[in-house]
Amino acid sequence: MKVQATVLLSFQARSLEEAGGLLDDVLARAHQREDVDVGHVDLSTPPGDRLVTLPPVGAAAGSSPYVPSGAS
Repeated sequence: MKVQATVLLSFQARSLEEAGGLLDDVLARAHQREDVDVGHVDLSTPPGDRLVTLPPVGAAAGSSPYVPSGAS
C-alpha cells in the first residue's frame, strides 16, 4: 500500500544557513530510509524577508548546492 502524507515542519533559526542545515538533516534522515521518497519541499519565510531558492530535492548526496549568481 502506498500512502502520501503532507508534513509541516515549523521551526525558528537565527539565519537561513542554520535553517538550511536543519532541513538538510531532516531530508538526509528521510533519504536514509528505503521506504520513504521525498517528493518536494515548499519553504516559506515571513513576509518581507529575503527570497529563498532551494536546490532540487533529488540532488545526490555530496553534490554542491545551487547558489544563485547574485549571492555573495
